[in-house]
Amino acid sequence: MNSTEGLAYGALFVLAITLLLTNHLILATVAIVPYVLASFKYSFPKQKKPSGRIR
Repeated sequence: MNSTEGLAYGALFVLAITLLLTNHLILATVAIVPYVLASFKYSFPKQKKPSGRIR
């Protein structure tokens, strides 16, 4: 994750918490969905591609 992605995820998190505190539940759900999807992106290890050399 680079710094731009980290800043975007941080902004989504702050937006979701702010919307929850102001009782905008539907908008908070819309803000939380990309945050959850992004967490799945980094929670699973990437599969290594075979090098193409067979011995």
